[in-house]
Amino acid sequence: MEFDEVVIKRRSVRDYDASKEVTDEQLKELFELVKLSPSSYNLQPWEFIVVRDKENKKLLKACANNQQFVEDASATVIVLGSTNPLVHAEEISADRVKKGTMDEEKKKKFEENVKKIAENKPEAMLWTAKSTSLSIMTLMLAAENMGLATCPIGGFDDECIKKEFNIPEDYEIMMLITLGYKSEKQSERPKRYGYEDIVHLEKFGEK
Repeated sequence: MEFDEVVIKRRSVRDYDASKEVTDEQLKELFELVKLSPSSYNLQPWEFIVVRDKENKKLLKACANNQQFVEDASATVIVLGSTNPLVHAEEISADRVKKGTMDEEKKKKFEENVKKIAENKPEAMLWTAKSTSLSIMTLMLAAENMGLATCPIGGFDDECIKKEFNIPEDYEIMMLITLGYKSEKQSERPKRYGYEDIVHLEKFGEK
């Protein structure tokens, strides 16, 4: 599929064909693409829990305001963002030194900057939200290109999900993404604002 076709065809799907399942091979193919998403300092703060078991999907649905399509989709992905940027900092900086894109002085500065983010909880939250959101969009577009439907979900009980799915304290739930095959029943795309509505040239308010 051409890229513009992928973007145009992607929709937030809430009606799934429960008879079709996403395979292990499809998941591996999908997340091999998702891992290439950009992230601040290349620290890749994202991790994903793929929920496919029927009973676990029921638990997740209960934590997600009982939205039925969470259970109907073949899988629902819990997107996690680490709030501790130091986890991968040493390994990532060492890799850059090894590949010649960073010297020891830059490595030291890199690790100092990451430490500052880690010490400021609100900044760490914003840092992981920005980076993890990029992986979410990659996931949805890659899934569309594979013939899979998705829907991002922001309405859920964080504490409920953390408890039911054993999520450590230093991770935040960024989003839920349903994943599967859409049913034949799909609504018309809702209104979208156009170029003249959303684009400002040079300064806000200048069209």
